[in-house]
Amino acid sequence: MESETYVRRRHWTLAEKRSVVEEAGTSGNVAATAKRHGLQTQQIYRWRERLGREEAPGSFLPVTVSPDRPAALRDQDHRKQDTAVVPDRAPRIEIVLGADRRIIAEGAVDAEILLRLVRGLEAPR
Repeated sequence: MESETYVRRRHWTLAEKRSVVEEAGTSGNVAATAKRHGLQTQQIYRWRERLGREEAPGSFLPVTVSPDRPAALRDQDHRKQDTAVVPDRAPRIEIVLGADRRIIAEGAVDAEILLRLVRGLEAPR
């Protein structure tokens, strides 16, 4: 009878998975991280994808609120004392992402759809 090698699967806790995924992201070398932990590289990619979906949507990001028009233009308008009516503008949200990408949403915005869009654009490829 031939001797068969049985490899027992290791159960990774959620904290261990997060740690390995974070290490792979920090080092930038998924293959080396996988080898160091006795994993296949694809396993780390799967964990990263699944953990990304489980992350809490509420997190704080830097926000800059800026006027629609530069202050210099507003000052000129006040000096003119012009009574021209400025049309009402719809609310506008501009989100600046990495790699010089922007999302500009005007009017009523569904926050959940906007959040999905941002996650999709920022997800690692």
